[in-house]
Amino acid sequence: MSANEMCHVETTTFHNELGSEDYPFEKDRYWLFTSKVCPFAHRTEITRALTGLTDDIGLTIAGAVQTKKGWDLGGRYESADSAASPVASIDRLPDLYKLATPDYLGRASVPVLFDTKTNTIVNNESSEIIHQLDQIATQHFEHETLYPKNKQTLIDALITELADELITPIYRAGFAKDQQSYQSYFEKVFACLTKLDKRLGETNAYIAGDNLTLADVHAYPHIARFDAAYHSLYRLNKHFIRDYPNITDYMARLGEISAFCGTLDIQAVKDGYFLAWNQPTEGKFAPLGPEVNPLSGVAITVEI
Repeated sequence: MSANEMCHVETTTFHNELGSEDYPFEKDRYWLFTSKVCPFAHRTEITRALTGLTDDIGLTIAGAVQTKKGWDLGGRYESADSAASPVASIDRLPDLYKLATPDYLGRASVPVLFDTKTNTIVNNESSEIIHQLDQIATQHFEHETLYPKNKQTLIDALITELADELITPIYRAGFAKDQQSYQSYFEKVFACLTKLDKRLGETNAYIAGDNLTLADVHAYPHIARFDAAYHSLYRLNKHFIRDYPNITDYMARLGEISAFCGTLDIQAVKDGYFLAWNQPTEGKFAPLGPEVNPLSGVAITVEI
């Protein structure tokens, strides 16, 4: 598994649509496979909760520490939300991919939106899954969309900006092989955080304005992991998130929403990043610090 596999930079494979003719929405037919470690999978957990689909779409959260055998479904993450896989004979995610596509040779990443009726993978691209969950909930239930028509252009631009200027550079810096590459991505990350802090100071609410949107679902998982993981693991140590007052306030606001804070587990994040076989620490130990707010992931200033 490459660095790209952990950071979801490579192209995903399955791009079918929930709600289409082949995959009509039916209660209890579809299942999400995620991990507490992966911020991309975290997006889908947040959206499943925000859209009220927790009783309609099942969820199995893989064990936090990934090995060379892939995400562990048999030794799953233990919580009230994480149910046993509906495919009882499979305990590793790569085997689920093989079940869906026997000749599959790509990466077995989370998240996975799985159709239990046909044993196929509907989609494994987080940005598409969250759109589809939002659409389904809007069509079938009293859910106010996270992607309103009058703001779609802005939301799309903000999501692209986050991906290009913050999210991808985080991982590129972390796995850089030379000083020049590391420095280039390092500078991109903190330039984007400065820009985001300024924007949030202007909106004084959410990234796209007064209302929560899919842009916030994209942002929260990575920002929530920054102080506890990326700051030290990926040597992104110029600042903590706590050093950006408007982002800190923003994360506190999101941290009061159960769909966000209720799907975040900082210890599982740290274990998953620092103990995984494919990370810079080579799976040897997880750090004890820094002390962070468990609802937002933002580092806490400790007086001595």
